[in-house]
Amino acid sequence: MNFGVFMLRALLTLSFVISALGWAQPAMADVQVTEAALAPTDVPAVGRIDLAGRGYCTGTLVAPDLVLTAAHCLYDKDTGAAFAAHQLVFRAGYRNGRALVDAPAARLAVAPEYDRLQRAQIGTLRHDVALLQLSHPISRSLVPPLAMGQPDLSGATAGVLSYGAGSSEQLQLQQGCDLAAHPEGVFVTRCLASHGASGAPVLQWQRGQLQIVSLVSAMARADGAPVALTVAPATLVEGLIARLALGDT
Repeated sequence: MNFGVFMLRALLTLSFVISALGWAQPAMADVQVTEAALAPTDVPAVGRIDLAGRGYCTGTLVAPDLVLTAAHCLYDKDTGAAFAAHQLVFRAGYRNGRALVDAPAARLAVAPEYDRLQRAQIGTLRHDVALLQLSHPISRSLVPPLAMGQPDLSGATAGVLSYGAGSSEQLQLQQGCDLAAHPEGVFVTRCLASHGASGAPVLQWQRGQLQIVSLVSAMARADGAPVALTVAPATLVEGLIARLALGDT
């Protein structure tokens, strides 16, 4: 067994001190990231979601008109009120003030089990998933959507692309991170979370393609060590698509 994975799994037997992520705020001093080696045009499906001029989260295009992100991004962190769909804009491949496509949201769907009032509870975190349905589809030739898969916990490492760590203008990459399951239905990684990284995709290469295997939800400490808590979205997305189709959002 990979020693790093063994140590990470050992941490899972301990209690977490969870800090629910908000939107972008100043960078955390203990987060070490580097600019993504891939140019934004290489993974344009990952973009910034602008929140009514009040901050931003990270989101990923998973279908021509669907963007995957964290549910807590859709609520005003100060008032708790839900944003209206038209207040949110997905900026595909955003970098230094420019995006390949700017697409406003038309509709929003949040996992029904998500409880924003309990968002720092680990039982709520596993439902911290939402979809934005865009006002118009984005051409696959311009922005190919990313596929979703299940986390590979056999020792394969993961990476995170996000606008976190104070990087509001370009994607940042964390890579080579261990990923392990927690008994309460979330995943834990030593890829660190920070404000602005909410909703960022945790990525693994599977079957020859880059796939989203979980989403960044919260930062935490386990036995004093900083970790990020993530949620696997694949099993929830089908239900969210159904809710959008029925208008039940």
